Amino acid sequence: MAKMTVSQIMRQVSATVNQEATAPTDGSAEWSLWLDYINRAYQEWAEANDWESLRKRYFPIVSGVSLASVALPDDFNKLATSVKVWGETEDGVDFPEVMPEQIGIYQSSDKYMTVVGNHTNGWNMVFHPGTLASGASVQVDYFSTPTSLASSTNIPITADPQYLIDRTIGFIFEARSDPRFQIEENKARDRLLMMIENANASKYNSYSNPSQIMSPERKAGFRLGRD
Repeated sequence: MAKMTVSQIMRQVSATVNQEATAPTDGSAEWSLWLDYINRAYQEWAEANDWESLRKRYFPIVSGVSLASVALPDDFNKLATSVKVWGETEDGVDFPEVMPEQIGIYQSSDKYMTVVGNHTNGWNMVFHPGTLASGASVQVDYFSTPTSLASSTNIPITADPQYLIDRTIGFIFEARSDPRFQIEENKARDRLLMMIENANASKYNSYSNPSQIMSPERKAGFRLGRD
């Protein structure tokens, strides 16, 4: 599916709801309302799956020798893998995430981390043991929340922008008490489910890598035929 700007999405929406192949005037009340609808659909898409397009890698700066807490980026949603720390060994050390309720089952020397905070005040990683070497290198792979669309030239990162078109049309029809909003919602849902199916097929059962789901043994570094 080709990329589409916000302006192109609005033009497609207008072709259905206004029977006009022109987008609302940038900055007008209608444009602002439709942009809000598009962003609502965008957030719904983001929360529907762990999209690879939302995966990011973050390298926080560690400047203290007894730094137990490291701030996460503002767009942090959740971790994608264990946090890796270089500084103690050449190969790096994995600090898996554990739930606060699980801390009691670990020993004082075990390496792990917890994520604390919220979307309003921000998120932090708390490491255990609570000391990181000064200048340590930390790698954080995480799933982000998408930046809201604000300009007519912005391009959403959804694999199928037609989902945003159908979902926005549904919002507009619903606001106008037009019963066709249910049809558009169903079309949008079908497109969302298809995106999820395609994303999972690409990630877990693609031609180039038929199985990327890792067993506990594979995560520990075991490779069949080598070990």
